[in-house]
Formats: sequence, C-alpha cells, structure tokens
Amino acid sequence: MSTGKLLFEKKIIASGILYFLISGILLYKYGIQLGGEAEKYIDNANRILNNQGLRNGVFGIFYFSYSVIVAFFIKLSLNLLWIAVMQIVLSFTAAFFLYKMLYGALQKKSTAFLIFCAYLLCYPVQKWNFFLYSESFHSSLLVIGIYLFHRAITFKNSRAWLAFILLIPVIVFSRPVGIIFLFTVTAVMINWFYRNNKKIMACWLSLGCVVALVGTVYSPLAAFINPDSIRRMEIICQVPETKADVGYTEFNRQGLYQAFKVIKDEIGAGSFLKTGVKKWGYFFGMTRNYYSWYNNLFLMLFWFVYPLTLLGIFSASAPAYYYIKWTAVLYLALTSVAIFFTCDDWANRFISAVFPFILILAAGGIVSFNKWIKSILIAKLNRNN
Repeated sequence: MSTGKLLFEKKIIASGILYFLISGILLYKYGIQLGGEAEKYIDNANRILNNQGLRNGVFGIFYFSYSVIVAFFIKLSLNLLWIAVMQIVLSFTAAFFLYKMLYGALQKKSTAFLIFCAYLLCYPVQKWNFFLYSESFHSSLLVIGIYLFHRAITFKNSRAWLAFILLIPVIVFSRPVGIIFLFTVTAVMINWFYRNNKKIMACWLSLGCVVALVGTVYSPLAAFINPDSIRRMEIICQVPETKADVGYTEFNRQGLYQAFKVIKDEIGAGSFLKTGVKKWGYFFGMTRNYYSWYNNLFLMLFWFVYPLTLLGIFSASAPAYYYIKWTAVLYLALTSVAIFFTCDDWANRFISAVFPFILILAAGGIVSFNKWIKSILIAKLNRNN
C-alpha cells in the first residue's frame, strides 16, 4: 500500500478540495485571530529575532518551536495570515496520515476514511487553524508523530525513526503538554522492547523514564501546575469556584510540591478529587454555561464518539493496531491525571490535542462494533436455516 495510491484516490482528492475550499472561504472572511494568546507568540517571535530572552523566562521555552515559526514569517515580512494557511495544510496532512495509519493497521478502508472525515470535521480541532495559537500546530504534529512512531516500530523503518526522533523536540517545545506525548511513546517503546525480547533495553529505558519523570517533577515544567489555581478550586482557568479572596499569580513558579501541600493542608483530598471530576466533565464535555444553547448542542454532537472510544479501549485489537491503540490509551490516561492538577480553558482549547487519540480509539471501536453486528446477523441466519 503506497502513499501515492492513497493520495490520489478520488475520495481523498474530493475531500481535500472541499476542505481547502471551505477553509479558504473562512480564512478570507474572518482572517487569522491575532488577539489574546497570539500576543505571547508574536512577542516571543520578536524577542527571538532580537536575541532577547523569552517572555516569562523559562516558561517561554515550552512554546519555543511555535514561536520560531512565527518569527520565520515575521523575518520574511510575510502576512501572518499565511500561518493560518500553513496550519490548514498541516491539519489536512495530519488527517491523511491518520487515514493511512488506520487503513494499514485495521485493513478497513471505510473505517479509516470515516475517521479521516471526522478529523477534518472535528470543530474542537479545526477551529484553531484560524488562530495564531499553538493548538493547531501541536495537534497536527501529534498525529504525524504517531504515524511516524507506528511506522518505526511496526516496520522498523530507519527513515521513520529518524523523522520521529527529529520531530519529538518540536512537539515537546510547542506546548507544555508535549511532555505527555514524550512519556507516552517512551512507555510504549518499553513495551515494544519487552515484547521483542529486548528486555535489557526495556530495563534501561524504564530506568531512564523514571529518572526523566523525577527530573520533570523538579523541573520548571512542573511549575505550570499552579497551587493558586488548586487553592481556588478553579475549573476554568482564573475563575475561582471558592476562596475568591485568595490572590492569583499566573506564573508563581511554586510547582508540584506546593500543590500537594495545598491539597493536604488547605482544601483536602476530597475537595481536590471532587473538583477534578468536575474538570473532567468540563474538559471532555466541552459545553459551557456561558455558551448559547445551540453552541452547546453542537458540541454535544461530538459526544457520540465517546461510546465508540470506550469500545475501542476494551475490545480485542489486530496486531498492527496494538501499539497505536496503547499509545492513545496511555496519552488519554496521562492527560486525565494531569487534568486534576490544571484548569481548563474558557473556550476548551486544550481538548484539541486529545481528540486525535479519541478518534484513533473510536476507529477500533467501529471495527469491533461492525464485527459484533455481523456475528448477530450470521447467528440469526444460521437459526433461520
């Protein structure tokens, strides 16, 4: 199965034409949004060009790769609208690689194409193509990263390994949550080494993962976990659910250790867990009480993918799909833990990086559901005969 054959299939071409046409119309009408979060990237881009320190010091490092992209366009005196064009193209590329990967792993072209279309129609992902925010860039790279990782470990492709290794730092330093992807693929690689009778490599990599995890906890990355946010039981960032009189510093740099002290000494484990469950609801539910009813109703349409995702998690999977499935499961598991220690964006930006993994598992769920339906139909036919 070659990329060329897949690329020039009529339905892929038709989907691409429609996708780029609609995206072009939206971009022409609304442009690229340069307010809010975008100001941070523009500021950091100018700092890079002027050999200055990044905004917010070490915290700026975890947005470095996207800031470099913005700096590139500024350096060439290109309209920042072209960043949106880049993001649209990159998002379609990610969708194509998702299709190619799932088709190869599940051998179900209709399922792979359905997920391909679902990704292109996924509003929580595609919306951010039109913002100078790192969400679109990061989400697309995650999908491309999974594809390269799958090719590397499944086909032992040296070029895929090289591309994947080069892509990892770009992913990690495009958003702070990039570290979740790094730990996810490391855990899957440990399993891969173990299943391929390379237990010494698995042990060494496990040791390195533990050291990296401890280092991360004590690194500036852990300082993104804000004790002030936990103290105020924030579900939406900077919107306190309680203790409104408590001050808030966005980058207070106190980190994970102080967060545990706040949980233990101030709010209690029960309140922490209760607030965390509410965060899950807001994060995966995506609806907001300040959205219009039709906006919430539209977002609720995406809930239909969740039962298929759950089915995909607990269903038997084809060997070629095994590592893809567990990459998605581990990423979602680590994200679910991280949700307890963070807060959600008012416009649910943060789920954009998670939805590709939800769709990957939904693909497995669709295949299992189809098998179940077929087995029921065959059983009925046998009884009738």
